[in-house]
Amino acid sequence: MLTVLYSHALLAGALCLAAAPAKAKDCQSCHPAVFSQAHTHGPVGVKMCAVCHVNEKPAAGKHHTFGLAKDGGPELCFSCHDTMRAKFDAVKVKHAAIDAGGCTGCHDPHGSPQKFFLKGKTMAQTCGTCHDQIGKGAVVHPPVKQSCALCHEPHGGANEHLLTQKQPGLCLDCHEGMRAALNGKHVHKPVATGCASCHDPHSAAKPMLVKADPKKELCLGCHSAIAKHLKGAKYPHGAIAQKGCVGCHTPHTSDQAAILKAPMKTLCAGCHEEKKAELKNPFLHGPVAQNQCQGCHDPHGAPNPNILKAFFPPEFYNPYKDGLYALCFNCHETDIARESRTRALTNFRDGDRNLHYLHVHAEKGRSCKACHQAHASSQAKHIRSSVPFGSWKLPIDFKKTEIGGTCVVGCHNPKTYARAQASAAPAKAKP
Repeated sequence: MLTVLYSHALLAGALCLAAAPAKAKDCQSCHPAVFSQAHTHGPVGVKMCAVCHVNEKPAAGKHHTFGLAKDGGPELCFSCHDTMRAKFDAVKVKHAAIDAGGCTGCHDPHGSPQKFFLKGKTMAQTCGTCHDQIGKGAVVHPPVKQSCALCHEPHGGANEHLLTQKQPGLCLDCHEGMRAALNGKHVHKPVATGCASCHDPHSAAKPMLVKADPKKELCLGCHSAIAKHLKGAKYPHGAIAQKGCVGCHTPHTSDQAAILKAPMKTLCAGCHEEKKAELKNPFLHGPVAQNQCQGCHDPHGAPNPNILKAFFPPEFYNPYKDGLYALCFNCHETDIARESRTRALTNFRDGDRNLHYLHVHAEKGRSCKACHQAHASSQAKHIRSSVPFGSWKLPIDFKKTEIGGTCVVGCHNPKTYARAQASAAPAKAKP
């Protein structure tokens, strides 16, 4: 079809462009290779060299120069390829090579072994003449090996980098399996704006074309606040060193907040096997019940052991002082450990005698964990089923009543308390 067009339009062009057309046989006698390419440019195919070249009269003693008409720039090509001119003028983003070097930067004006008269053996090789660092990584994106035009418009287009369409739509045309995965409630921001934030679209040193180590460095390139936090954490979360960010987070989308791989309680128990049995108990600590392990723990790193967000003493016995149970009092009312008498601060009282105060205010004051299980318990109020005592475990049997409760435990005689009135005379806390 192209040859037919040239056989009409280009003959007219020859008359206009050449005062004295060069004879084809003269051109071919010196340039035989030009006429023997697998893909020949239309004017060459019909042996009308004068469509593009001007037969200038040489100076005395000089050979013919056969210079290009219209200074050999894009205008020469556009004189026939007028539809390309219209497209090039209309597009928002133009291929800089056309303005810089004209069409012949990529196309051989006579012919080529390749389609579209490309100068390189492949499109990638042609593009690589200018973009010489593309595709040099150990892992190469398959389209780079096949044709740059799978992703890029070669002349101009509506999108930056001459992309045929915007990301992530462009990527999803091939990566169909990822399309359904992106329907989660929480989509990673770079996915919504463009896959190239994390993946090099041409080649990379890492699998999956990621731009840096996906365990940590890749993510911290954007999450600078977390990078700073990790650097300063006295107790970093071991999972980050072992599995990296992708151990807990999915890089693309999730139905969970913070693009977690699973509900937080399930996710954490996946590594903390020792907690699985405990979490089957009916009375869950509020943060655990709400899938909010980060209520007490910092999932990245913390200044306290067990990546606790605030201080909690490791010792079983402690004389009370403010700040000692900072972790618990982030949520719970601090005054329950300060006021010996109350009718409002706590339901754990005998009349107005504050039994929390009684337990913690002594030389060997009991830690919160002496009575309460931090994650889940088989008894109401998160009361433990047993308490450690050396190598033993002393059972705790707690019965909650409408007005108080009864506690039978190895560390003291059975005790009953009632909020309506004192059930017994005040007793000193055991040392």
